[in-house]
Amino acid sequence: MLSSTSLLLTLLPLALTTPIIPRTNDTPLRFGAIAARSASPIHLQSINANGQAFWIGKDTATYCPIESCPAGNLTVFSAANGGASLDVVVPGGQSIYVAPNGKLSYTIAHSASMPAGSAVKTFTATIPATGNGGGVPLGSFSFKGLGGEGFLACPSHKVDSEEGPFPYQVFVNVPAMSDKDAPSGSKADCLGFSPIIVEYKGDAAAWQYT
Repeated sequence: MLSSTSLLLTLLPLALTTPIIPRTNDTPLRFGAIAARSASPIHLQSINANGQAFWIGKDTATYCPIESCPAGNLTVFSAANGGASLDVVVPGGQSIYVAPNGKLSYTIAHSASMPAGSAVKTFTATIPATGNGGGVPLGSFSFKGLGGEGFLACPSHKVDSEEGPFPYQVFVNVPAMSDKDAPSGSKADCLGFSPIIVEYKGDAAAWQYT
């Protein structure tokens, strides 16, 4: 999996090669994300798209049907006007949504299908114009809707199981999420975290995410 260091080193040249341009609500903000939860296994680990869900500790999964393809090794988000999507070439794009049970998800290529009652708005992504001490500007990504807010990283297994907790699946902490929705079978195993984001300014990161 891409560590926080790998992710930031990959994005750093792209973040510095283009001057900061004043942004409006209509201008998509493109970014990579890592999880912040001090003293936990997920702290500063990258958040990746795989299998129409988002994970910490699972590699990015992409597909490209043409010869000249984007690298496809990074998960890059795009946010504007309260909505969010993945940074892709595929016609129609891939929208990010929160399922009624809180699962942070994205649509498959060539389809806008999602579970009834899913939320596609009230995402917020912000990055300051300059970083502290002249460093790379780091920002935040959040969601508020479906009666809840705040992100959860839910282990695939019990932390003390032989399989180990990784990978962690990303959810939003909504009231409708129950133990059966958590991969480990217990919502109490999930860890609250805050996404830290860094702007991405390269070409499209992937043809499509799978």
